[in-house]
Amino acid sequence: MTIQRNRAEGWKYAKLSGHENENLVKELFSDKGTFQAKFLERLGKSNCKILKVEVGGLNEKNVVSVLGNTTKSKTDLKVFLNDGAAFNISIKKSLGGQVYLIPIHNFILGYEKQFDEVIPEDVKRAIELYWGKANDTLNIVNKLGTNKAYETRKNRLVADTLKAYDKHLYECLLDWFKNNISNLVTFCFASGLAKDKTEWSNVIWYDNELGENSVDDLFLISDLQKYFESIAETETYYGNRGHGSTIQLPFGFVQWHSPKKIIPGCIQFHHSYEKLAKSKKKKND
Repeated sequence: MTIQRNRAEGWKYAKLSGHENENLVKELFSDKGTFQAKFLERLGKSNCKILKVEVGGLNEKNVVSVLGNTTKSKTDLKVFLNDGAAFNISIKKSLGGQVYLIPIHNFILGYEKQFDEVIPEDVKRAIELYWGKANDTLNIVNKLGTNKAYETRKNRLVADTLKAYDKHLYECLLDWFKNNISNLVTFCFASGLAKDKTEWSNVIWYDNELGENSVDDLFLISDLQKYFESIAETETYYGNRGHGSTIQLPFGFVQWHSPKKIIPGCIQFHHSYEKLAKSKKKKND
C-alpha cells in the first residue's frame, strides 16, 4: 500500500529517512573486507585503506557560510584514507528531487562570493523577474502575461512572458545557466554556501539502504562537471510546460518554489539520476 503524505509531511519524511539512510550506509563500512575493497576500487584507490568514516546524520554540524553566518554542509559522509586523501560524499537516496533550495537574494550574493564573480546586471534582472523578486513583476504579468493566473499566484514571470517583455533578458538568463554549469554543479552538489572547501563534497553516491530503489552508483563531481560542460549548450533550455515555468539543466532542472507559501519564493534546483547516469554511458561509448 502506498502511503499518502501532504507536502509538509513529505519533506519531514524525506529529511528523517535521509538521515536514517546515511547511518545505514555508514554501517556498510563495518565490513573491512569485500565492501571496503570494492568501494576503494570504485574510487580508483585500490591500494589504499580506509582509516575512518564520519557521518552527519541528525546531529549534522553547522559550518561557516560565505555570507558570514552559518549553513549546512553538503557532505553527508566523510571517508578518510591512509594516503591522506578524503572523500566527502553527498548521499542521494532518491533518484530525483530537490538538491538545493535557496532564497533569490542569497543565491545571487552567495554565488558571487563563492566564486568571486559578479553576475551581470541584466542576468540579475532576469533572475528577479523569473523568480518573482522584481517590484514590477505583476505589472508585467497584467500587460503581457502568457500564464496570468499562475504568474499572479506565484508573483513571477514564466519564460514566454519574459520573452514577450524583453527578448534579451530571456536569452541572457538561459545563456548564463549554460555558461556557468560547472559552477552551478559545485554550488548545488558540492559547496552550497559553505566557505571551507574541506566541507565541500567531491563524490555523489546514489544508494538507498531503505529498499526504496536498487540503485548503487558513485559519481566524481569533477567528472560530472566536464561532462555537463560538454552538453550544456543543447541540454539547457526552458521547459515546455506552463509556458516555460522551469529551466531544464544537464543535471536536472531549476524552478520557482515556496515551501512556506510566501512571496517571493525561492530558487529550487532538482537532481536527476537518469541525467547523471548518462555521463557514464557517454564515457563507455
